[in-house]
Amino acid sequence: MNSLIHIRLAICLFIFFGLANIATAQPKSTDETEPAQGFFNVPTKTLGGMQFWSDVRAVGGWKIQRNSNTEHHRLIRDDGTRMAWGNLAHCDQRLQQEIVAGVVQPETGKVVILLHGLMRANHSMMDLGDHLKKNGDYSVIDFGYASTQEPIEVHAADLKSLIDGLGPDVTEINFVAHSLGNIVVRHYLGDQNKANVARDPRIKRMVMLGPPNQGSRMATIAKNSLIFKTLTGTSGTQLGKGWELLEPKLATPDFEFGIIAGGQEDEEDWDNFMVEGPDDFTVALDEAKLAGATDLLVRPLLHSNMMRQPIVLESTLRFLQHGYFVSKEERQPIPQDWKR
Repeated sequence: MNSLIHIRLAICLFIFFGLANIATAQPKSTDETEPAQGFFNVPTKTLGGMQFWSDVRAVGGWKIQRNSNTEHHRLIRDDGTRMAWGNLAHCDQRLQQEIVAGVVQPETGKVVILLHGLMRANHSMMDLGDHLKKNGDYSVIDFGYASTQEPIEVHAADLKSLIDGLGPDVTEINFVAHSLGNIVVRHYLGDQNKANVARDPRIKRMVMLGPPNQGSRMATIAKNSLIFKTLTGTSGTQLGKGWELLEPKLATPDFEFGIIAGGQEDEEDWDNFMVEGPDDFTVALDEAKLAGATDLLVRPLLHSNMMRQPIVLESTLRFLQHGYFVSKEERQPIPQDWKR
């Protein structure tokens, strides 16, 4: 019996590492002009693996994702079934076939791109996405990225690929991001500035939820913790001891953006003693602020679940539609000369 178990284990390991070697043997380029190279595929439901896959295309609920370890790509149907895998060109070719056949319907009109936070997956933004679709007439794209596996500049590059892949029928692009997702957007904008590329004129507004816009004291305190570094990867380190190198690469949005931050109303309420001033138990209010914000909403919210709270859902939709969280008269802009 033991020998049979060993044989089965050996077969599983051979298959696993054999497939991994096939994938890593392929060029790691994401250049769409490269020849299409794909592997034999049996449509199969994926196991998720959201900490190892990043979206580079999103059309009609279908996605092309890049593996952070092997660099190969896969095409995922809207129900999570893998329809193709290989390099980007191969998966994109298959996606275009589905579009031409009418199976996949590209987004049109107003789009909101959701970005989750560190160590999270796109399902953490599901309630918010459902609210925006139901009440705001938006198409919602939940951008997933391997937040713990790669540095922020790679996440930003994947976001660029996704935005560049939006079809011409998309007339408006908005962002709603939680925590690290905000830094990914700001890095994307900074990369565009560095390359002297004009911002996509369709980008209209952004809502930042619990953004560590001034870095993270919590990440700095935990910088030497093996557990922290193991769990959060390079991206977590960049928010702490790597902030001085990261911050110059980030741009402040040159379009309307608002910030929803957590802050207890009474000092006797819950408080994180390791964070200075009002906080959401992870990000301090002063860390969330960014000069130039159109509006600021501070409520007693917890960082980990603020994106599911009714006040956040309602205020986010209101800002995307009108440019304020409560009303035009009650806006709380952050002046351009604000400094922490």
